[in-house]
Amino acid sequence: MNAETLQFLLTTIMELATLVCAYLGLRLFRHNKWLRLSLIVVPLLVNLLLYAVYQTTPFFYMAVILLLCTPFVWPRKSA
Repeated sequence: MNAETLQFLLTTIMELATLVCAYLGLRLFRHNKWLRLSLIVVPLLVNLLLYAVYQTTPFFYMAVILLLCTPFVWPRKSA
């Protein structure tokens, strides 16, 4: 498998993972706040790592999307 094919596969997998984790983190798990936060932060870190390795913009944009989702799942004292 050459480098372009690997990068295409990683981009496709991370696009799907970003969409699924953002939806699940924002909507489905309302009771466990740390699970919701980890559903957002883990793909965020993976996207940042892949951006550092490949220096392509899709990984950066997906990380920004997940970073924008973070305030909505951040645990509060009142919740």
